[in-house]
Amino acid sequence: MPNPSYHFKLSGHKPTFFEKKYVLCLFVTLILSLVDGTMTIYLLELGAWEVNPFMRQALSLGREVFFFSKYFLTAGGLLLLLLNADKRIFKGMLSLEEISASVVLFYEGLVIYEITLYHIFK
Repeated sequence: MPNPSYHFKLSGHKPTFFEKKYVLCLFVTLILSLVDGTMTIYLLELGAWEVNPFMRQALSLGREVFFFSKYFLTAGGLLLLLLNADKRIFKGMLSLEEISASVVLFYEGLVIYEITLYHIFK
């Protein structure tokens, strides 16, 4: 596997937030986050409960607070990841770019899980 920092030294190319893949990652994750929020509301109406204590508190304050919190926490976290996409963590094992891509996969899996639950308990 090529070392991205080595590639940076050779090419002089530093990842920027405005590259298409980062904008797409941000957009897809935010859409999936809102789908997750909507599915959470549907599942709560079927008797489920919110596992995340922070989001449970936001839900107790109303659906608008829940969606506002969900959207801005997700967007803020992604923005921090994407603005530092060229940084490596865990002794150089992972780049924040790789982590931001894995967030998309996490949300895809979460939404598929919630849709499955919805159809099972509907």
